[in-house]
Amino acid sequence: MPALSERGCRKPGFLVFPQNAPELARIPGYLNVVSGIGKEDLYYGAEADAEPTDPQQTADWERDLDLFVQAGRLVLTIDYPFTDEDVAEYDAETQARIDDAYARAEAKGYVPYAGVRNLGEVALNPGHEPTGHAAPVTRTQDVHNWVDLLQPPGGLDRADYVAYLADLRFDLMVIDAEYDAEILREDELAAVHLGSGALVVSYLSIGEAETYRDYWDADWDADGDGRPDAGAPAWLGDSNPAWPDNYKVRYWMPGWQRIVLQRVDALIDAGFDGAYLDIIDAWECFDSGDCRE
Repeated sequence: MPALSERGCRKPGFLVFPQNAPELARIPGYLNVVSGIGKEDLYYGAEADAEPTDPQQTADWERDLDLFVQAGRLVLTIDYPFTDEDVAEYDAETQARIDDAYARAEAKGYVPYAGVRNLGEVALNPGHEPTGHAAPVTRTQDVHNWVDLLQPPGGLDRADYVAYLADLRFDLMVIDAEYDAEILREDELAAVHLGSGALVVSYLSIGEAETYRDYWDADWDADGDGRPDAGAPAWLGDSNPAWPDNYKVRYWMPGWQRIVLQRVDALIDAGFDGAYLDIIDAWECFDSGDCRE
């Protein structure tokens, strides 16, 4: 989606972080249009939470992630060393996995985070807690820690959620742009920026459509069978069995691209510093011919 990087004309320095698919770094020009990359499961979680990722897979991913580092791009890693997908509970074995993930990532020049799979809790990992910063973070070069939080923790109401974010001390935060299906307002983002001093980046799925977003029309799958009904947009594919509220999209079609770019404009208007793009690897299901897998 080349036009995404052009949104920097509206907001110079608007950050773009694709998640996963580090092999795209080998495509000429790719590294010129991204600010970095987020990589899941690099050391723990590729097969199952708390399980080590296959060493050969790790080595292959590291080889491509190193291209980002060499190009001066920020590499954000997130591993899942916890046995519970919702709650960060610490014992000696879990702590050892966390320490290992952080040490290996930092040795490669990456910026690590270890969290729970469902990303509804901030994991303040012992020995790796953010220490804060003397001045607001404005450059990716000054990011030494980060957090990925896609759901308000503990059922916080809107005002308390904004206050909670403002009180965090990470250098970069990836959050969902919306609370209760309404995008955070400019004054709310300003409060988060002022309190946290962090770069605040919004999650944005570009490889799947989500039924809980304002662009979704219930008539696209009125019978709820996970397959688009007659009259649904041509770009809409089948639902993801692992995440039934998410539907694969033919991301190369202009209709879907217009929706994504409209959401990017809304992020800029609200005051977000960038977008964290999920389902970058959507081509894999279309390549296999079965997006229901």
